[in-house]
Amino acid sequence: MGWFTEDSEHEGYVVCVFADGMYGSGGRWMQINLMTPEGRPVGHEEDPTREAWRPPSQVVGWRVACSCVPFREHVILDTLWTRVWDPSDEDVAAGRIYAGPPASADAADISDREDLEPLFLDVWHRHVAPDLSLHRIRTLSGSLKELEAQLDEAVAMARAGGVSWEKIGRAFGISRQGAQKRWEGVSADERTPA
Repeated sequence: MGWFTEDSEHEGYVVCVFADGMYGSGGRWMQINLMTPEGRPVGHEEDPTREAWRPPSQVVGWRVACSCVPFREHVILDTLWTRVWDPSDEDVAAGRIYAGPPASADAADISDREDLEPLFLDVWHRHVAPDLSLHRIRTLSGSLKELEAQLDEAVAMARAGGVSWEKIGRAFGISRQGAQKRWEGVSADERTPA
């Protein structure tokens, strides 16, 4: 499971935490590929060309991570959910999650639990919120520039057709003087009556 921002500059996902501070993500059945906190794969001790891995039984917790494309960063976010070994000890609100018996692969697939996804997403959304605001500003800015160009063109056509600054101002909701000041350079034919 992963989450992407609309502009694909952020990808959020859940990483496994191991007791020695290593992280893991992905892998094959019963194997979780090891990664550093910076998101780099860890090579196998005997063959560095192969990725090192650990079994899900060694997972002690989970965090949300984000691959942030603009700055080529990998960020592990603060909230930690710890693993409990008895289902009766699970208290999601307190950050304790039961992920099945040690011999299961459930710890590797914790992000598939529908009841936990909103918690993980909330952490990730708080991380990407500033960038989402910037993306929205960029998008709205582009729309605003397009609308302003259309407005300028409409004013120029109105002026070329002999419409007064007073009528243009009224149509836009400003004074005659305001309209003239805003668009006096837009009109191709400034000889039309004010």
